[in-house]
Amino acid sequence: MISAYVLGVLAARYGAKEDEVAQMLREAIEDIARMLSRFVWAGQYSFVDRLANAAGREVVSATLYEALRISESTRKAGRTLDENVRPYVAKESSVRLLLDLLDVDLVSGLEAVKRAAILALTRKERAKEEEEEEKAEEAKEEAGGGGK
Repeated sequence: MISAYVLGVLAARYGAKEDEVAQMLREAIEDIARMLSRFVWAGQYSFVDRLANAAGREVVSATLYEALRISESTRKAGRTLDENVRPYVAKESSVRLLLDLLDVDLVSGLEAVKRAAILALTRKERAKEEEEEEKAEEAKEEAGGGGK
């Protein structure tokens, strides 16, 4: 649970209300868990393990950097994390908010990171559904001229 003080500091930083920041944090944790779940599904547990056991901001930053880098480069190359698992790249806003939380209150930030790691371990079926949805969206974009 994140204290009212920490929510207040983040709310001031983001120009939002405390309840909006709390919702933004829930969404950020879910988004990062979504990225991490792809590694879990591919049998690559190192990122989840490192985040679940992180004791400082440096470990979190380095681990998120590596996960983002592999996800992004794999996605750009049109490859998969293993034979069936397509990467997902967490949103910049999710990563930024989590890093800001770590800056404001290390303990709350580490708890949020551990929550994302735990959620990533529970997302296998949901990740399969998301991947099918992404494939359908990409096929639709390709058929329609790929208008991004």
